[in-house]
Amino acid sequence: MYIDYAIALGIGVALDFLLGDPHRMPHLVRFVGFLAVQGERLLVPALGRSVAAGLVLWTVTVAICVGAYLGISAGLELVGHWAALLFDGLVVFQCIAYRDLVRHVTAVKTGLESGLEEGRKQVSWIVGRDTDRMEEDDVCRAAIESGAENLNDAVIAPLFWMALLGPLGALGFRIANTLDAMVGHRSERFEKLGKASALIDDGLNFAPARLCSLLILPLNLIGKWRSLKPDAQKHPSPNAGWPEAAMARRLGVIIGGRMYEKGQLVQTDEMNAGAPQPTRQDVIRATHVMGTAYLKCLLLIAAAWGIASAWRG
Repeated sequence: MYIDYAIALGIGVALDFLLGDPHRMPHLVRFVGFLAVQGERLLVPALGRSVAAGLVLWTVTVAICVGAYLGISAGLELVGHWAALLFDGLVVFQCIAYRDLVRHVTAVKTGLESGLEEGRKQVSWIVGRDTDRMEEDDVCRAAIESGAENLNDAVIAPLFWMALLGPLGALGFRIANTLDAMVGHRSERFEKLGKASALIDDGLNFAPARLCSLLILPLNLIGKWRSLKPDAQKHPSPNAGWPEAAMARRLGVIIGGRMYEKGQLVQTDEMNAGAPQPTRQDVIRATHVMGTAYLKCLLLIAAAWGIASAWRG
């Protein structure tokens, strides 16, 4: 079993490294997005924008995707085990997005070298806040925050569930995380409809987010991991604050503070308060930390699978 998992993971990681996000092929995220849109269109007239409708939306979407995965896998097993393994590798490939994450964060630093306007433009691709009035330190903070949060969502969390449940685990997490991104918003439209998706995503991210923070920290700071909690709790998400707090501590910079949303100045609590504001170079340092955390995660999974295989005899 673990040999198959390792082969699928190797294929997925290699494809992500070589190709990045597969824009020109059928993509899991786009399929889940399509199901979410159609589900909202069909369920709201019958059940309203209710928590019940949101739970049905989540359940049906996951059932369709998982059912499709199991059906395709079973069919490919009839062709040959190698075909099913290749399919699993493609599934893992679509569940992680390390290369594109690093590319987008690096593009912010490159953009700033061309001017503040270009830096604002590049960071607008990875954050939801207003960017038109950002100063350079705001741009750098936003890039680092987004990189840390998405390191968990796009890399560590799918790998965590892959380690536990194989490709189906990575797939299940990616479906749930995409549904949260689609409907898990605190807005009039989605406050109730997206409640189930948001809560399930929070639950699935609880352990991976804390693991991600550990992977971000260098070995000499792991013993101080619990000291991240006060900063992590400053974030409105119960999970996103952990990798962000760890990244702030690892780089020795401030995360949080001044930002604009819907034209209004918002002053959020600062993580690692008292440290200097991040610079362009800190943005690149963040990508190096992300790469190290990714490698640590892969090595940890390999060790865990090795121990599990030996234990099973």
